[in-house]
Amino acid sequence: MKAKLADGFETSINEKCLNDWGFLTMLRKIDKGDTGLIVDIAEKLLGGEAEVDKLAKHLEVDGVTPADKMIDALTELMESVNELKNS
Repeated sequence: MKAKLADGFETSINEKCLNDWGFLTMLRKIDKGDTGLIVDIAEKLLGGEAEVDKLAKHLEVDGVTPADKMIDALTELMESVNELKNS
């Protein structure tokens, strides 16, 4: 399914993740402090390392992708799916 950031960046996300117990369990572990799982979540949501790299490159500033911007973008992409479904 297509997902889009407010700045116009578009990608496809694995919609099945949004109803996957394992995915939700990983999100909960992140909330509890296991932040290393964020990379796994990104790869699962976007369909692989290559897609994560495209997003990271899009968010890059002076050769660095800020982690907080990456997390915000992943959240925004998940939320955009609901917005696209409701429109």
